[in-house]
Parts: sequence; structure tokens; C-alpha cells
Amino acid sequence: MAKKREARPWYRPSRSCWYITLDGKQHKLGDCSESEAWVRADTLKRQLKQEASAKAVSSDSLAAIIDAFLEWTEKHRAPDTYEWYRYRLQRFIDRYPDLNALDVRPHHVQTWVDSYELSKTSRRNYLRSVKRCMAWAAKQGYIETSPLRHLEVPSADHKEVVISQAEFDELLTHFRNQDFKDLLRLTWETGCRPQESLRVEARHVDLDNSRWVFPVSEGKTGLRIVYLTEEALLITKRLMLKYPKGKLFRNRNGKAWTTDAVNCRFYYVQQKTGKRYSLYALRHSWATHALRKGLDPLTVAILMGHKDPSMLSRVYQHLSLSPEHMLEQAKKAAG
Repeated sequence: MAKKREARPWYRPSRSCWYITLDGKQHKLGDCSESEAWVRADTLKRQLKQEASAKAVSSDSLAAIIDAFLEWTEKHRAPDTYEWYRYRLQRFIDRYPDLNALDVRPHHVQTWVDSYELSKTSRRNYLRSVKRCMAWAAKQGYIETSPLRHLEVPSADHKEVVISQAEFDELLTHFRNQDFKDLLRLTWETGCRPQESLRVEARHVDLDNSRWVFPVSEGKTGLRIVYLTEEALLITKRLMLKYPKGKLFRNRNGKAWTTDAVNCRFYYVQQKTGKRYSLYALRHSWATHALRKGLDPLTVAILMGHKDPSMLSRVYQHLSLSPEHMLEQAKKAAG
């Protein structure tokens, strides 16, 4: 099939104006220079795309509402938040591609979630992502009320996995692929979020200060910075040489690691050992070990990218249940 040619501005001498033809309709761009005509054409294309998206949403299409929600999230929330929703909502719409928004019922979401083998926390996140999307659609006026307002979302499972150094070393032995080991080692060394390691590119790397620097989304302040240990920096440098453009962490075929691909690797280990692992478990373990080693909670919170340090105390309050840890802290307090 021949590739569709991109619409280009064209000049009409008789009227001394630039035009562009989109979907068989001529649009006047005005009396301007050629470079300005291109700028106006791009603006017009975006405007028409937004109008088409709004029109599609008004038809109560579930897919259109999800697209609108993701566009809003991408514009007004952090990139990691956008990716968090995109991954889950894409799986939901893949299950129900022809469903209208007003026909969605809690049993649709529950059946979809039950089709996966998920932890309690993951089940909660899947349910919450769809419920949040429909609540947003109602708030924006796309639908009158959310059909999922009565959907029950379970509480999170606070029984987090803490991986020891010995367990991590054993985990690495289950993988022969050096590319995947690099991803695991860097997460173990930095405690970064999976969304950060899976999207980092060479342009995000600040070698002089041994860190990754991610820009924030519109309306946000500050930067998300991931500081690199010596081993993490070596991995980053090696991958930058290999992939100067695009995602750094890729498989042996040169394709960027996806959440699904990573989860499949961990599922393989779970089938062999009966133990459940994830990149989030490595991040959680990093924070737990950092606190046990005596790093102050504020520093740990900043290194993890938490805006609210109090979140750290809520998530890692299990340390107060460890007699060994609390005894060690008491000894330190006594000098």
C-alpha cells in the first residue's frame, strides 16, 4: 500500500495567498511567507484534530473518552502519571473496543481485572485507573454521571516484598540477558521508578553531576532527578554509547523494554521459584535498606522523587515493627 503523502501548503498567485488541502477541503492560510504558512498549517491541523476528537467523544465512545482523558493527563500531569494510566487503560479498551461509555458497568471492569494474575495492589490500581477516567469524563461534562461510581476498589496491599542483597544476587542468576540485568542492577542501585528507567534517554543524562534529569509536565514545578551510583553511571554511559538516541534500556533485538515485557520476565522467575518480583519491589527494597542504613527520611524521600515526605513514613512504617531496626536506632539515639 502506498504511503499517504503529508498535506503541504501551496500558493495561489491569483489571490496572493497560501492554502492547504485537508481531506479534500481547501483552507486559506493567508497572505504570508512560506515559513509562516507551514506554522499556520500545523496549527490548523492540531485544531482540526482536537475538534474531531471532541466530536468523537460526544458520541459516547469509550475509546474516545479514554483518548480524551489521556490527552488531558499528558498535558496536565507528570509523564510517569500519564504512562501509568495509558498502560492500564489501553489494556481495558483492548478488551472492550466497541463498548460505549454509558454502557460500561462495574462487572465489565471486574471481569477484565479477574482475567489477569495480579497482586492485591495491582488489582486495586487497574480498577482505580478506569474508575478515575470515568469520573473525569463526568466532571468534564462528556457524560452526565459516571457509570462506575459504585465500583468497589479494594484497599492497597501493604505487605511489600523486601529483597535482600543475597536474594537480588540470586535473582540475577535466572537471567542470561545482559540487557535485562542492566535494568535490574540500575533499579537496585538507584531506587528509581519503573516509568523512569523505561523512558530514560541520553538527552536526560547529566554526566557531569552523575544523574538523570527529567523535565516536569505543564503546570508543575521542579525537576525529577535520579542520582546515579558508580555502577549505575557506568551502565548509563555504556548504553548512551550504544543508543545515543531513543530509549536506553532495550532488549537484545534493540527494542525498548515495555512494562509487559518486563512483567513476563518476572513471571518466568515466579514459575520457577514461586517468588513474585517486580521493578517496584526493587525500588521498595532500596528505600527500606536506605532507611535501615541510617539515611534520614527526608533525604530518602527526595532521592525517590516524593513531593510529600510524609508519604515515606506511611509506606515504610513497617520498619517500626522490626525489633532489630528499632533497637539499633535506640542505640544510636543513646550515642
